[in-house]
Amino acid sequence: MDTFPQDFSTEAEEFVQDTVEASFALLELCLEQLAEIAPVDSPEQILDLIPEISVPARRLILVELIKFDLATASESGVVRSLEFYWPAVGDSLPQECIPFDLVLEEIQLRRSAGEKPKWADYRHRFPDLADTIGKWLAGGDTEAFSGATSKVPELPVGEAVDDFQVLKQLGQGAFARVYLARQESMQRLVALKATSRGSEEPQALSQLDHTNIVRVYDQREIQTPPTILLYMQYLAGGTLADCIKLVRDTPPMTRNGKRVLESIDQNLLGASQSVPEQSMIRSQIAAMEWPEVVAWVGIQLAEGLGYADRKGVLHRDVKPANILLSGEAVPKLADFNVSCSGLSGRAGAAAYFGGSLAYMSPEQLQVADPTDPKTADQLDGRSDLYALGIVLWELWQGKRPWTLDKLAASWTEAVGMQREVRNTAFEPTHAASTATERVLEKVLRSLLSTDPQQRARSGEEAAARLRLALYPELAQRFEPSPQSLSGRLLSVPTLLISAILIFAPNVAASVFNFFYNQDRIQVDFPAMVDDFKWVANWVNGIVFPLGAVLFLIIMLPIARIVQRGKQGESVSDKEISALWNIGNRATLICGVLWSVSGVVFAVAFSSMHAEFDMDDAFHFFISLVLCGGVAWIYPYFGMTLLSLLIYYPKVIAPSMNDPKFSERCRRVRNHSRWYLLSAAAIPLTAVGALVFRADLPKNLILVGVSVTALGLVASFLAFQKLDETMRQFSKVLGDEDRGMIL
Repeated sequence: MDTFPQDFSTEAEEFVQDTVEASFALLELCLEQLAEIAPVDSPEQILDLIPEISVPARRLILVELIKFDLATASESGVVRSLEFYWPAVGDSLPQECIPFDLVLEEIQLRRSAGEKPKWADYRHRFPDLADTIGKWLAGGDTEAFSGATSKVPELPVGEAVDDFQVLKQLGQGAFARVYLARQESMQRLVALKATSRGSEEPQALSQLDHTNIVRVYDQREIQTPPTILLYMQYLAGGTLADCIKLVRDTPPMTRNGKRVLESIDQNLLGASQSVPEQSMIRSQIAAMEWPEVVAWVGIQLAEGLGYADRKGVLHRDVKPANILLSGEAVPKLADFNVSCSGLSGRAGAAAYFGGSLAYMSPEQLQVADPTDPKTADQLDGRSDLYALGIVLWELWQGKRPWTLDKLAASWTEAVGMQREVRNTAFEPTHAASTATERVLEKVLRSLLSTDPQQRARSGEEAAARLRLALYPELAQRFEPSPQSLSGRLLSVPTLLISAILIFAPNVAASVFNFFYNQDRIQVDFPAMVDDFKWVANWVNGIVFPLGAVLFLIIMLPIARIVQRGKQGESVSDKEISALWNIGNRATLICGVLWSVSGVVFAVAFSSMHAEFDMDDAFHFFISLVLCGGVAWIYPYFGMTLLSLLIYYPKVIAPSMNDPKFSERCRRVRNHSRWYLLSAAAIPLTAVGALVFRADLPKNLILVGVSVTALGLVASFLAFQKLDETMRQFSKVLGDEDRGMIL
């Protein structure tokens, strides 16, 4: 038939185009018309509902309409076989092209009616599908999809229905209509969803009270017409799909937060709602660059999904059309599909989930595939996070990571095509050019991993990763450019740069101490100069190998931790603690080496020369300890800065989760204060001792004073930098309540 029924043609003609989305949208309209007449008296009535469209799209719609009619007939007590529809539909759907999900529909309906389908029967009727059918028949009962098989109820606009004054229709689908209504008892506007089927949605969602989840109040049942009324929070700002459509028509360089507000304001105007004035959130969003807007939206939605998951509720249908926007641009999750078990092959499943296939995770596509044994109860929150990743990628780039040009001829084929495309590579249309975009792309790619283990473990973890994109300077620390100082330091082997930071100050202090004590020996004990050099060589022969051993014992595990961070692997809490504590471990190396040097020198000279008494030995020991004090302060600050500024961001980036972050910050601040105090006290004590030695060269004293002054300034600047860095990190890792304004 070339035309639609008169009241149907105008709306349906908009969908007569060869796209996947158009096929499923047209299917919804066809199902709505079929609900008026199902079960049909003849298969030609079904054919009359389908317009002249491409063969694959026609077959997809025809298969789903037959499923719907089979289910409707079963409800009326008639269990039909597929042969009822042939040969009438044979031209559009030859028997050799019958998909498994259509045969599965008949099997499930026969089981529901108490029959026991025999494999021999189906092997004879559908030989090409015999093996697959045999597996299902051997697997026992399957759970039915909870879709409707009756007409979607229509409420009278402008009239009162139960406790509601119906104001206008907001939208409709294959299984429900949504109205704007005023609840008289509460004197509030609500979105009123009218459907002919019951749902677990109200019971599951009434427990959810979160800023980023549409509040479901309750449901009621009326008898005329027989309808379930689900009433919920009304949001007039439209959906994220509206926003994406507007953004898609905007050049990438001109996209910013104002485009989101423009989309919202258009919907507010259409709903005769006022635009919020003096809104802090709107002002903040208006000033955001586009990648920051995408990250901000993602943070809100991820936290909403994480909250629902903790309550034991999965969404299972995250897509732009199911994300509503408030007048203040706050995104809220709607239309949770809390029960989608058995959706594969069931009547209405393709219409209900067809538009969602493009957003489903690989594991949810397995559930939707009638040839796969995976069940819905095997899904977890990471499946919703995958869908969120697609939504955010589409919002950022204006298109989804994957697009399918080929049309599917059946639900099974549509699911299979989506499963296949999930394993193909994808690249952004507009490449990331800033640290914020690099962070955003990295987070989205992790969410879009086909392996759930590689995704964020929870919505809160995904939100923490995304939050980093809101702070460009901080993002630069976590995703440094290869040409930046941080990027270059990351390319240097950890052991090499650590050895420089630890041993360079010690070598300098050792040289200074050698000349200081040599000058004193030459003045006070000239006969001991040769022995002094001989002992110094022995000390160096002991201390430096010992230092190398201690260095490797302490730093090799750190190098492995850093390497794992570079490879994107998560590390344990114990390993993070070791990384934060590396400054103290560096000072341990220095303290051991200088103490050994002081003891060896003092003991050696006391045993070799009687005139070298205990006072001289003590003075010698103290000179080494004071030099060591100077030498171990600077490695502390150097290694702590290296750890927190360069290595820690790389190590924590895979999870962006550090429950002990605040505790670690307090500990480092306390340690740093003591080291800063030592940085002032120890060198000043050493210089004071030098000043009172009138026999020492003035240039030696000048060098000591200069080094002390520079070291003290450097320590103070390092202390400030550490404090500033920890404050920055607290924006994305701290445990304080951030609220909506970030």
